[in-house]
Amino acid sequence: MTKNKITLVKALALLEQNALNEAYEVDFVDSDSVAATDAIKLGILGIDVPEDRIYYDDIDLEDDEDFAGDWVRIDSDIADYKQHLTINLKVDDEIEAWLTASNIDLDSLVSELITGFYRSSKAIKD
Repeated sequence: MTKNKITLVKALALLEQNALNEAYEVDFVDSDSVAATDAIKLGILGIDVPEDRIYYDDIDLEDDEDFAGDWVRIDSDIADYKQHLTINLKVDDEIEAWLTASNIDLDSLVSELITGFYRSSKAIKD
């Protein structure tokens, strides 16, 4: 699917109108800056905002009285999350009932089946 490239200004206008969706891709330029709250909203829609384009308005921040200590930077798990695929399975009612009753971990099952299929295909080609 080809995405429509739009400017940040257009994306924020569409976001305000609840008209922005996954069909759009934002073409960021050097002068763009995005409020942290807008960056979160864009991220929910699958639009990655470069970290150096995000700004935080200190006026909007409040101290958390329950927090004590120094902030520690952590690695984001976004890259790991993007490696996961979503698969929609279409099965008849009997199979769906069996899967539900069996408590089968479909993620693991499909992963193992695809891995086995790939390795078999690769072995046949070699």
